[in-house]
Amino acid sequence: MCIISLRFGVPIEILMVSILTAEIQPELPDSKVRSFMTITNENLVESFRDPIRRAILVALRYGTETVKEQVSTEEMVKPDGTKVRTTTVEEKKIKRFWMTVPEIVANIEQYLPEVEVSKYNCYYHLPKLVEQHLVEEFSHKEDDDSKSRRGTYYRRTAKVYVIIDSKMSGDVVGSYFKLFKDGLDVDIAEKEWAHLEDLMLKQIEMVDEAMEYLATHLKDVDVDATTLSDLLQGLAYIFLSDNEEFLKIQQEIKDVILTPCCGNTTDMENICSFCGDPIEENQMVLRKIEDKSETFCSEACADDFFKSSIFLDTA
Repeated sequence: MCIISLRFGVPIEILMVSILTAEIQPELPDSKVRSFMTITNENLVESFRDPIRRAILVALRYGTETVKEQVSTEEMVKPDGTKVRTTTVEEKKIKRFWMTVPEIVANIEQYLPEVEVSKYNCYYHLPKLVEQHLVEEFSHKEDDDSKSRRGTYYRRTAKVYVIIDSKMSGDVVGSYFKLFKDGLDVDIAEKEWAHLEDLMLKQIEMVDEAMEYLATHLKDVDVDATTLSDLLQGLAYIFLSDNEEFLKIQQEIKDVILTPCCGNTTDMENICSFCGDPIEENQMVLRKIEDKSETFCSEACADDFFKSSIFLDTA
């Protein structure tokens, strides 16, 4: 679009280019949040057991993408004396962790579709989370209308929460047991299951304590919230790598669960890279795929592996 106007007898040509509309939103606080928060208080732990409150906290962890306008203006004078002013408005996508209730609900639908949460649920539970200092709120409205929470933004008070609680540890152990029984076909006596549960709970307790200790040394760090907890847990395992009690527990769990069904050491050369079946003697098929040697139990598996690799590369 080009507009010619006269000012003090000098023609001015105003050129408007790349005008894009962006989301209109208030100026949100840019203060930092804690990288890590350890949760030990029973009332706070209850909020993490509640599926709706936990879903809200997960939704806030992912944040949302928003569009921010960046305006630049450039002026130049043409040979005929005409002034040309070019104003460019560019859109820039940024990650925003202050979220409205509709955005929270949308994130839950995307990342936790199995949890049914409505806007009404959020409006009920968010004030409770704010009271517990797990979530903070910001309203840009000039009038303090406590009855209406529309236009209010929410964000977590910490990037990562680590819950130190034996009941939740028990839930994790239950998930492991389901994996052991259904995924690995582990079949041991009831007494051994009880002993294994004690070992798992002790291991989780030691990792939680190590994470809590490491968290006290954690300064503000620019790491995505979805990965910070996993990174810290990995550091906890490294931290405990020379702890004799921890190593003994891990070895005993391995002897009971993994060694009987998976063997004592990694032996991928005798496992088919495609179907996972053991490779019998004199039946091994070797193929070099993407500069890596793969072993198969048959030519058919080798061909199917190659086909699937091509599909994954082009998908």
